[in-house]
Parts: sequence; C-alpha cells; structure tokens
Amino acid sequence: MIFGKKASLGNVFYDVQCVEQEKKKSRSILRQLSQLSRRSIDSLSSTLSSPRTPSPRATFSDYPNPCELILLSALQAHVISGDDMRNCATEIQSLTLSEKQKLVNFFKSDGDAAGILENNAFKAFNCSNLTSDLLNEEGSDLLEQLWLKLNNLVIPSLQSMCFPLNEIDASFDVQTLILTAFRDRVLAKLLQDVDQELPQLKSILLTILVETDEVPMTLKTKIDICLGKSPSSSNNVKSRYQKKTRSKTDSCLSSKRKSVSWIDDMQDPNSRKSSTFCS
Repeated sequence: MIFGKKASLGNVFYDVQCVEQEKKKSRSILRQLSQLSRRSIDSLSSTLSSPRTPSPRATFSDYPNPCELILLSALQAHVISGDDMRNCATEIQSLTLSEKQKLVNFFKSDGDAAGILENNAFKAFNCSNLTSDLLNEEGSDLLEQLWLKLNNLVIPSLQSMCFPLNEIDASFDVQTLILTAFRDRVLAKLLQDVDQELPQLKSILLTILVETDEVPMTLKTKIDICLGKSPSSSNNVKSRYQKKTRSKTDSCLSSKRKSVSWIDDMQDPNSRKSSTFCS
C-alpha cells in the first residue's frame, strides 16, 4: 500500500511537470506569433513589388500593427472573416493621426498597395512582366477573373476596414484609389500594344473610364481601340454616365407667375366648378 501511494504521488508530480512544460511551450509559441504579427512587412513588400519598378515610399514598416497582415491578405484577394474585419477597423480607429496618415499614403499611387495589386496580376498570368501579348483568349478570361476578385473581394473588404481613415482625410476613397492603381499598374501595361477590338473587356474598360479620374490620354486611345470607337468618342463616355448634381440655387419653378381663377355658379346646381390657369 505504501509503495502504491508513492507510485501515485510520483505520477502526480510527473503529470504536474508535463503540464508546466506544455504551458512553457504554449507561451513560447504565443510569443513567437506575437513577434511575427509585430514584425515589419518591409521584406514581404519588397518581394511583392515589381522588379522593374522602384520600391514605393510608403510601407507598412513604419507602424507595426497587427492589422497590417489582414490588410495585406485583403489586397491579395483572400477572404476575410467578419470578426477580423471588425477587429482591424477597431485597430485602425485607435491609431494616432500620424499613423492614420501613413496608412492613407500606403493606398495612394506611390504606396505599396499598387505594387501588391500588380503582383496579383503577375500570379494570375504566371509572368514577371505584363504585356499585351498576354491578352489572348485565355488571357482575357484571366483578366476578367482578376477583375471580379478586385470588385467582389478586395474593394468591399477594404471599405469595411478602412472607413476610419475618412476622419483625417475626407477625400479618402479606397475604391477609387484601388481602381486607379489597377488601371495604372495592370490595365495600362496590358493594353500598351493593343491594336484590335476586345469586346469582352467592355464592362471593365467602361468602369475604369467612369470611376477613375484623370485617365491618361494614351490609355484612353487604347481603350477606344478595344471598344471599337474613334478616339473622339471617348471624351463623351464619362459625361454620358456621370451622375449630374443639382445646385442648391436650381429651381424647378418657372420665373413666370401663374394665377388661378375659379368659376363657381352657385345659382345653378347643375353647374361644375372649373379653373383657368393664366401665365
């Protein structure tokens, strides 16, 4: 019996030691994950940037926030859960003004976001350089798939997470910035040597003309070729589809006054009331 008690006590001490070791391993793993989440993404950004273009000035390396990995995943068209998007938006909301400004600069044309979108195209076309030769029958389908991911995954996810940035920059519009980056870093390179009509790209090209500003004239010319239109007709495309805004001074009422007169013959019960409008 005594030996049995000693054996059972030994097992208890052994179990306690195993538990302590597991706790230490768990703490070590958590510490490594924490360090990984806080690590700068500068090395990742450098690999994602185009080898033919200089490294952008605004990178995530300036502010080590865990939400940077979520934003990077969103830009790469990965599905982001609702909880992750809410947590990321909360973290962005808690940033200082200078950190928010750096994040705004990250999405602008000279930031890393444009390079990540270009890298998505490299992966889609399995190439290291975007040229018009890629727009064969299969290439047009790949571009459409890339476009669908951009509109259905990338932009909605970023809009759900980056809305706090409007507090420091009222003109910040992540949709316009992403579409402009896609236009300049992907579409312009794919269309640079196009010399034939590409009707399957019509919806993409019209969206770019309407939703982005200051489209380069060279790109407009290439879009005209793809749409089968003359160069002069493209100048009216945006004006046709652009929403018209009314001024506060506009009035739907005419400047001329109109008077109304009523004729009511009470003496004749069979008579009907009538009105005459005079301008």
